[in-house]
Amino acid sequence: MNELPDSLMRETVTLYARAARMLDPMRLQVWEELGINFPQLRILFRVRSHPGIDLRTLAEQIGISASGASQQVDKLVARGFLMRQDDPDDRRRLSLELTERGQQATGEISRATRSFIESALSVLTPDELADFHRLLGRVLASAMPLRSAAEGHER
Repeated sequence: MNELPDSLMRETVTLYARAARMLDPMRLQVWEELGINFPQLRILFRVRSHPGIDLRTLAEQIGISASGASQQVDKLVARGFLMRQDDPDDRRRLSLELTERGQQATGEISRATRSFIESALSVLTPDELADFHRLLGRVLASAMPLRSAAEGHER
């Protein structure tokens, strides 16, 4: 691993955190308009990524208790964002799916975020964007094992 000057690392971490925070107000506005809180948002996007996921697996994957997940799912079902279905292979298991409203909500949030990021990145030249893409890929690849290790310590 390369040794970076402490000041460069501090300044880069600060810039990265500022960039990440810039998305928050825009995201929060969309969430607020939809009446969705952060735990519910995480549930919607997890179900979007894993249609048919069961409640226990969902709770494990997002790191909350099964009862906490159940309460949030109940609210999302009542508001028409999620639906529960009996699992044909195991009647004790319920699978979760996005409703049309849930698909629209996650799509709207994704589009708003993507549009904002694309606008911010449009100042880069194609070569700069390619470099940024490559470097961000490296950062994310190195962060994945760190995140997995941190999540393992939380449980």
